[in-house]
Amino acid sequence: MAFARLFPPFRDARILLAAEGLLIVDKPSGVPVHGGDETLAGDLVSRLQRWLRERGEDDYLGVHQRLDSGTSGVLVFTRDRGVNAAIAEQMEAHAVDRVYVAVVTLARGKSRLQDAGALENRLETAKGRTRVVERGGQRAFTRYRVLSRSGERALLELRPETGRTHQLRVQLSHAGAPIVGDAWYGGAPAERLFLHARDIAFKTPAVRCSAKVPERFAEALAGRDVELGSGERLGEALADAACLRAPLCEENDTFRVVNDIADGLPGVSVDRYGEYAVLSLSSELGIQRRAELAQLLVDGGARGVYVKIRARADLRREVALELAPHEPDAGEAVPEQLIVHEGQARFGVTLDDGLSSGLFLDQRDNRARIAAFCGGQRVLNLFSYTCSFSVYAALAGAEKVTSVDLSGHALARGKENFSLNGLDPALHAFVQTDALEWLARAQKRGEKFGVVVLDPPSFSTSGKKKTFRVADGYEQALGLALGVLGPGGRLLAVTNHRKTSHSAFRKIAHDAARAAGREIIQLKDLPSPLDCPPGPSGPLPAKSMLITVR
Repeated sequence: MAFARLFPPFRDARILLAAEGLLIVDKPSGVPVHGGDETLAGDLVSRLQRWLRERGEDDYLGVHQRLDSGTSGVLVFTRDRGVNAAIAEQMEAHAVDRVYVAVVTLARGKSRLQDAGALENRLETAKGRTRVVERGGQRAFTRYRVLSRSGERALLELRPETGRTHQLRVQLSHAGAPIVGDAWYGGAPAERLFLHARDIAFKTPAVRCSAKVPERFAEALAGRDVELGSGERLGEALADAACLRAPLCEENDTFRVVNDIADGLPGVSVDRYGEYAVLSLSSELGIQRRAELAQLLVDGGARGVYVKIRARADLRREVALELAPHEPDAGEAVPEQLIVHEGQARFGVTLDDGLSSGLFLDQRDNRARIAAFCGGQRVLNLFSYTCSFSVYAALAGAEKVTSVDLSGHALARGKENFSLNGLDPALHAFVQTDALEWLARAQKRGEKFGVVVLDPPSFSTSGKKKTFRVADGYEQALGLALGVLGPGGRLLAVTNHRKTSHSAFRKIAHDAARAAGREIIQLKDLPSPLDCPPGPSGPLPAKSMLITVR
C-alpha cells in the first residue's frame, strides 16, 4: 500500500545522532516517552524500537531521560549497554548540561522574573501533579535568562540543575510566569505546550547535541495565531502529524491524519479512507494552498485526494459542487464502491458525493468504548446517520439495536453497513423519523434501553421546518434520552459544537438529568483519540461524556 509510507513509526529527519552508543532524537510535542495507550504502542520508546527493527537493527534502548508528552526537543537513549553506567552516573549527579526554551506569560503585577536569575523551590508530587511546598519535598533549582520580550510574553532560556517532575512548569507558574499552553499550571490556552529541550551535553562520551527551536515559538511569543508558513513548514507539519498516527495503521485503514490547528495546520483537516484522502479546508489561507496540500498528499502515497470546503451552512446548497467536487483534485478517482476497515468493522464510504463520507472518523474510540457495554443489551442510537455505532453494538452482541434518523438514505446505507459486517438488518430496527419526537413517544410507551448514543449535528432542519441547534436544544434531547435509559444504563453524549465548552457540556448534562428526574452516578469526560489531539480550547472536533444513571 503506497499510502502507508506516509506513516513511519518515527521520522528519519528527527534523528539527531546515532553514534557513541547513543541515539539522540528531536522528540515531537504530543508523544509520551513511556505509557499512553498501551494497545496502540504509541509511546516514543515503542516507536523507536519499531523504527530500529524495520532497519534490521537490535531494538535495545536504555532510557535515562524523560520529557513530558507536550514538551518537544532533544532526548537521549543509550544503544550500547556499555555506556549505561556513565550516562546514569552523570544524570544522577546532575552533571549533564541541559538547556530548554519556553514561551511564558508574565502575569502583570505577579511575575517575579528579572532579566536573569535563579528559581529555587521545594517540590512535592502527588497523583501526577507537582506543587511548591514550604517544607519537605525535593529541592529544585533552575537558572534562567530572558532571551526576548513581546508585550506580556517572554522567551526564556532555562538551565535546570535538578530533574524533578514538571520542574520547569511548576517553578515558572509559581514565579508568575506560566508556560503558554500549560493548562495544568495556569498557562494561556494554546495548541501545544511551549517548552522545548534545545541542547544537551555529556562529558562521557563527549557529546553535545541541539534540536532547533520550532518556528511556531516566535509566533507564540508575539501572540500571533498559528500560521501555515512556507511550503517546507507545511510539509513538516503534515509529516509529523502522519507519523503521530502511525500506530493506528495496525488495525485501521481509515483515520484522521491532520486535525486542524491541533496539528499546527489551522483550517486544514485530512482524513484517510483506505488509499484515498479527503482534504477539508475551512480557512481562506487553507483554500489558497489547496493545490499544494493535495499534491503533498499524493507525494505521500495517496491514490487520490478529494477536497471539501467547509463553508457556512447557509451557503452549502447554493454552491454544493464547488464545495465538494465529484472529481479528485489530485490523483485518481475512487472506485464505485470503497470499503474501509476500522478494527474488525467494515464501512462503505463515499468521497465523491457531497461533504460527508458516511463515517465520522473522530468517533472511532467512542464506538469501541460503547461496544464494550453492549453485550446482551437493548441499544438506542439517536441521530444515527449511517449507523456506525449501531454496527459496533451489534457486532458486540447487543440483543437489539434501534437506529433513529430523519434521513432514509442514511438509514439505507446503515443497513448496507450491517450486511457488510455479516449482520442481519432484519434483526434490528431502523426508524426514519425525527429523533426527539420518537423519544417522546418511546417514553410514553415505557421503553428502556441499556445503552444510548446521543450524537446530534450542531444544526439541522427537518421536513417539517423544525430546527435543531445544539446551543438551545441539547438539554432537551439529553433529558428525553435519559428518560428511556434503564437503571444502571450508560449514555454516550457527544457534541461537535465548538462554542460549547467542556464545563458547559457537563452543566447541560446535570440540568437535563435534574429535569428528567434521573440521578447521575458517574459522569466521565472522555479523552480525545490519538488522531484528534485537542486544540487550544479543548477537544477538537468533538467533546464526549459517558453518563451512568441509577
